[in-house]
Amino acid sequence: MLADTMFELLGLAVGFLVGLTGIGGGALMTPSLILLGVGVERAVGTDLAYAFTIKSFSSVIHKRGQNFDSKLFLYTAPSGIAGILSGYYLLRERVVYGDTLTAILGAVLFVVSVLMIYSGIKHRIKTECFACEKYCETFESNGGNAYWLIAVGFAVGLLVQLTSVGSGTLLTFAVLNLTNLKPNRVVGTDLVTSTLLSGFALLSHGWLGNVDFDLALKLIPAGITGAFAGYLVSKRCSPSTLKMAISGSIGLASLTLIAGKF
Repeated sequence: MLADTMFELLGLAVGFLVGLTGIGGGALMTPSLILLGVGVERAVGTDLAYAFTIKSFSSVIHKRGQNFDSKLFLYTAPSGIAGILSGYYLLRERVVYGDTLTAILGAVLFVVSVLMIYSGIKHRIKTECFACEKYCETFESNGGNAYWLIAVGFAVGLLVQLTSVGSGTLLTFAVLNLTNLKPNRVVGTDLVTSTLLSGFALLSHGWLGNVDFDLALKLIPAGITGAFAGYLVSKRCSPSTLKMAISGSIGLASLTLIAGKF
């Protein structure tokens, strides 16, 4: 009973942070499950079930459908699915597992935390103007950036399959730096893309038997409640300071996971 309550509180807390800041779902849930004694493969698979549900719900309540850019989606989503299939092969053939998978997760979390901190500092130094002429309403490929976006999509899909982390922060950070698309449209498009990638990764982990559905059912209802509460709070306050705190927490979690293997 105590364990059930602990998992429900974890789902509620992570859901609240996702609803409030839009970040931290996989990067917080997976290491938290591992630290609570859940095996790394089962933690990744179960987190994907949680993340897919929360992201789907968050995309509805935030009403970002109008920010969707189909051209950008077509560059990142197909290659992302290819990355997921490649990751599925690596897991199925046991090329990566156990300690290796935990080390990869720790490294990805550390990179995510560094990028989040960098973005937060950059935002504090210089506020972006979403209406400036340098931004465009629709994605425009200049040739070179298209190949980079395809490569990024593949890499993010591979990482999502192996670690459940990367479809939000890593993809958004890369697209913002490779295109001049308006940031709000980048966020909306990447949200749809990350939901799709999480769904495909969830299916493949389900086939591998890595999803603990009983545990997911403890996390998801509380997570939806937390996400809605976080969304309501986000309309009344600026979450920038909390984002920095989450970034530091993710960095600490990554170092804890890596240190535990040495």
